Amino acid sequence: MKKIININDALIRSGKVSVLVLLAVLLCGCYPEKKMPVEVKTYGVLREIMREQRLDANADLREFEEQPHLYALGALEGLAGEILILDGRPLNGLVSNGALSFDRSFDRKASLLVSTQVAAWKEVSLVLEPTDMSQLQIIVRDAAKQLFINTEEPFPFLLKGQFEKVEWHVINAAEAETQSHEAYKRAGLAGVSEKVEARLLGFYSEKHEGVFTHHGSYLHIHYVDDPETEMGHVDELSIEGSIVLLLPDETRP
Repeated sequence: MKKIININDALIRSGKVSVLVLLAVLLCGCYPEKKMPVEVKTYGVLREIMREQRLDANADLREFEEQPHLYALGALEGLAGEILILDGRPLNGLVSNGALSFDRSFDRKASLLVSTQVAAWKEVSLVLEPTDMSQLQIIVRDAAKQLFINTEEPFPFLLKGQFEKVEWHVINAAEAETQSHEAYKRAGLAGVSEKVEARLLGFYSEKHEGVFTHHGSYLHIHYVDDPETEMGHVDELSIEGSIVLLLPDETRP
């Protein structure tokens, strides 16, 4: 069952983010009786994949098919596309000759995969002034702390609503002219979607730079629009106005 927590304001001033939180779940003055932290598992190391061209499979998606409430993202074997799994429903994006196609099965392997299982989420209502990825990183961290989530360990989150702009790509190493991350991206497909209704799955970690986040970032996010006509790895985004952030409900009676 989802619990709704309202965040009244997220004020962005001089490049800083301040989040004022009203936690309806705490109005009773009670604290969680039992914590059941979600476990985030990683397969493959991003810096080794990108710098050392280790594109072989590190996980077989078929081994995850029976896991309930599975959420995962990553890159397909050989960097042949992007992986997004939402509540056990896979959506793999592939590119061939500049066209995006989808494989909605577990019959794939992954060079990089970050996975977790979340049975219940808490909804946090946000009203934001213009917010980019670096500011979102702070908002996600601060909201997680308010919900007693240990931000020193990796955790997943979801974002739902209308996004001002999402810059995304689907990687495609097979058609790249050279062996480099930029070449793999050029051979794939990139898009900029504006005022788009979408869902985003992300993972936050302060310990996994170069493992599943890029250097200088604590976030790895994948995107799918609501019609499911496009998806990909999020390079940058802009949020303004109302948005819903979902964080794992780690409390159990």
